[in-house]
Amino acid sequence: MPRPTSIVDNPLVRQAPISGLLALSAIASVTVPTLQVSAADLFLASLVGTALATLLSAVPVFFPRAGWLVPVLLGIDFLTIALLRTGTGAGASVFTSLVVLPVVWWASLEHRRSVVFAVLGVVLVILAPYVLTPGDAPGAKELVRLGVTVAVFGTVAVIVHELSRRARRSVRTAQAREGKVLAEIDRAAAVQRSLLPTTTGRITEDVTVAGACLPARSVGGDFFDWYPTENGVAVSLGDVMGKGVGAGLIAAAVRATLRSARTVDDPAEALKRASDGLTAEGVGPDLAFTTLFHARISDDGALQWADAGHGLSFVLRADGHVDRLRSGDMPLGLGIREEWATAQGTLEPGDLLVSFSDGVLDLYDGLDETIEAVAEIARAGRDPHAVVLALSARADEVPHDDDVTVIAIRRQPVEVGDERPLVMHAG
Repeated sequence: MPRPTSIVDNPLVRQAPISGLLALSAIASVTVPTLQVSAADLFLASLVGTALATLLSAVPVFFPRAGWLVPVLLGIDFLTIALLRTGTGAGASVFTSLVVLPVVWWASLEHRRSVVFAVLGVVLVILAPYVLTPGDAPGAKELVRLGVTVAVFGTVAVIVHELSRRARRSVRTAQAREGKVLAEIDRAAAVQRSLLPTTTGRITEDVTVAGACLPARSVGGDFFDWYPTENGVAVSLGDVMGKGVGAGLIAAAVRATLRSARTVDDPAEALKRASDGLTAEGVGPDLAFTTLFHARISDDGALQWADAGHGLSFVLRADGHVDRLRSGDMPLGLGIREEWATAQGTLEPGDLLVSFSDGVLDLYDGLDETIEAVAEIARAGRDPHAVVLALSARADEVPHDDDVTVIAIRRQPVEVGDERPLVMHAG
C-alpha cells in the first residue's frame, strides 16, 4: 500500500473517529427519548455527508497524489456537523462540540491559512441553523454566546497549529541529523571497505587467497587482511566485540598495527604490538575486546600462527583431513595476560587454510557442526574463492545478527607459464 503524503497524514485514520462519533450521534438521536430529530431531511443529509467523508478519506491512502482532497474532506465534515446540529434541535443541539475534531485536524496542517479555514468551519456550524431555518433569528444574547464559542474554538485552532508547527520542525531537525549520521556511516563503511585487500596481483608464487566481510550493519567489527612479507605472506582475521562504527574504528586500528609489524617474523609479537597499540590509545576492555588470528606462511610452506581467543581456524589437508588450529590464549584488550604463543606447522601443496568469524556460527548449529560444514564446502571446491562465495551465499540465505567474515588460503605448486591471478572477494 503506498504511503500517504505528509500533509495527508493517513486521512482514513483521522476521519475514523469523526465518522464514528457522527454515527453514534445519529443513533442516539433516534433512540434516546430526550434527544430529537427536528428536521428529518437535514438529519438524513448529515448521514449522507458522513458516508461521503468516510469514502473520500480512503482515497489518499491508496492514491497519495490525491492529498488535495483533505481540505475538501474537512469541508464536508464541517458541513455534516452543521446539518446534524440543525437537524437535531438547532441551537439546542448537544452535538455542537463535535466540531472540535475537524478543527484540530485542519489546524494541524502546515500552512497558516489552515487556522482561518478551521475558524470559518466553526462559524459555518454555529450559524447553519439560522441560515437553514430563516425564521429562527438569533438574539443579542445568543450572538454573544456564539461569538464566545467561535473565539474558544479559534483559540484551540491557533494552539494546535503552533504545536504542530513545532513538532514538524523538531521532526525535520531530527531527520536532518539522522541524514548526516547516515552519511557519516556510509563514508565510514566506504573507508572500511577500502582497507580490505585488493586484487593487485599474486602474493607469492604458489599461494591463492580469497576473503569476504559481510557486516551485520553498514560498518562492522570484523576484518581480514593479507600482505606479502620478506619471505612469504601474512594473513589475519579479527573480530572486535560489538558492531557499528566504534567496533569498526578499533578493527581498523588493530589492522594498521598488524601491518606495521610486517617485518616481525613472530606472529605472537605482532599480536603483542596490536595489544600495546590498544592500551596506548586508552581503549577500555569493554570496547577493545578483540579476538584475532594471525599467521605467517613462508615460501617453503612453513606455517606459524598466533591465536588471541579466536579458535575458528583450521587446515584442510590435501587428503581431506581437518587440523584444527587450537589455542588457549586470551583475546586482545582484556588486560589480564598480555602474552601469546606462536604455534608451528606446515602448509603443504594442496592444503587449504580457512579462518572465519563467529558470525559464521550463526549460519549453522554449534561449533563442531560449523567446522565440519565449512570443511565440507572446502572439500567440494578446494578453491579459496569458491569457499568464500559459498559461505557468502549461505549468509544471504540464513538470518544472522553478527558480522560474517571468512578468509581462505591455498598453497599449491605453480607450473611454469601458469598465470592464475590472486582471487579476492569482499562482500
